[in-house]
Amino acid sequence: MTRARSYVEGIDADLTRELAKLRAALGPADGTELDTALCYVETFCVVAIRVMHKTNPSKIRSEARTVEIKARMDGVPVVLEEGMR
Repeated sequence: MTRARSYVEGIDADLTRELAKLRAALGPADGTELDTALCYVETFCVVAIRVMHKTNPSKIRSEARTVEIKARMDGVPVVLEEGMR
């Protein structure tokens, strides 16, 4: 396994775990608006992870830094993996 692959797999595992926590906490019934909204978020995350697997890790880190800077300027809390900083 390459370093880049393990880097994205770590993000994938963390994101999957956090999405599961969110779904468990909200506990939406199947077919409800909340369930559909979570499905959109989960689908977007799956697509994003697939793109990340095909992207150079330095580009991912660069974009993560940009998002972090904007969030800090806007006063929004930021949670980033250590490898993304």
